Amino acid sequence: MIVVLAKAIPKDEEACEKIVEFAQDLIENSRKEDGNVDYNLYSNTGDGTLLFVEQWESIEILGAHLKTEHFLKFGGNIADLVAEDLIIDVFNAEALDL
Repeated sequence: MIVVLAKAIPKDEEACEKIVEFAQDLIENSRKEDGNVDYNLYSNTGDGTLLFVEQWESIEILGAHLKTEHFLKFGGNIADLVAEDLIIDVFNAEALDL
């Protein structure tokens, strides 16, 4: 399984609200994609940063996601709302029994 952690740092509180609004379409459409396991957005109440947590069945499926209309549209919509480029970490994860 592929896990993605993508951190967005909004310019200010108003920008944060707009990013969350734009993310609704991204999240809804990403969850419908074949090979998507999970797709969520979380807000850090301490500093207002946003964290996308995604799970994909394979790196190839993630690659296809990065070319979708809804993903590209989201990137264009938030370009002027973030203080810096998204910080994206991608992991190849294996589920373990505890």
